[in-house]
Amino acid sequence: MYALTDLAHRLLQTTLADPSITLRDAARSLGLTEEELALGLDELARAGLVRRLEGRGELVTLTPDAVFAQLVALQQEATRARLAALERMDATLGVLSASLMRLRAEGGSVPQTRRLVGGREISGALEGVAAQAREEVLSMHPGSPLPQAMLKDSMKRNREVIDRGATMRCMHLSSMLKVPHGRAHLEGLRDAGAEVRVTSVLPFRLVMVDRVVAYVPEEPQDEGPGAEVPEMTALEIRDPSMIALFRAVFEFCWMHGSAALGDDVPGVDEVGEELDSRELSLVRMLGRGMKDDAIARSLGISSRTLRRMMTEVMRKLDADSRFQAGAHAAARGWLDVRKETF
Repeated sequence: MYALTDLAHRLLQTTLADPSITLRDAARSLGLTEEELALGLDELARAGLVRRLEGRGELVTLTPDAVFAQLVALQQEATRARLAALERMDATLGVLSASLMRLRAEGGSVPQTRRLVGGREISGALEGVAAQAREEVLSMHPGSPLPQAMLKDSMKRNREVIDRGATMRCMHLSSMLKVPHGRAHLEGLRDAGAEVRVTSVLPFRLVMVDRVVAYVPEEPQDEGPGAEVPEMTALEIRDPSMIALFRAVFEFCWMHGSAALGDDVPGVDEVGEELDSRELSLVRMLGRGMKDDAIARSLGISSRTLRRMMTEVMRKLDADSRFQAGAHAAARGWLDVRKETF
């Protein structure tokens, strides 16, 4: 890359403006000394904008067309050099960002678990970590489809992450496909370069970045009827063992999801004609002691729809109570009642 000084530019402009002028006359019109003229001509010669005649050492100016072509070539070379420098800087910053995230997690400069309170604090943390993502982002999204405006903001962040070269895998409930803006969001993610899968049930909401930090919602405490709705809270987790656990859960759900947005979604193994996959998921979540609100969020349905489903499940199982429905399901082998030893 060769950049001309102001002296060389002024000398070149003077000769181009009057093709009949000699180099010395151009120097005199610009008030240049012999030394300045020599420096300017040397620059123009190195840039290929004037030619030195063989054997005579005399410099001659080029035609305007030749000068234009050479200036274009010089500018293209400079642009390529700047782009290469930017790419090297981008790669270096990417490695630095990933290293800083790991050093912070390993060096104890930040707590391994931090509680985030309120939508503003949670959104700020997600925005910040998304700006640092360089390798991968994994996410699971149970519950009803978010409003269109929120999905639009999320798509902007996701595109920025993907454009930086990070891989993105995300899982949503199949109920997203039943809402026009939900389906459009999933298709937009796929078209942007993300891998998208859908499934009938997800255990909890999760966002994990570069195998370093994960965000999960904190379950609200049940304070009884009449209590105020608690403020939204989430946990920022950097503990390596918890990160490994969350990744294992994600990979299990990913394996059982469907990659084709238009296909039927495989859920839990079919159990014959008595219960479909969503009803079986409902029974198994009840068997694990999950509350109705948590089950409804996991299935992406309303509390009213959950009650209707529960009524239908009890009818199919010929049960008069939830306890009896659970007993019938366990007797048929639909519940995993084995206990783990840690």
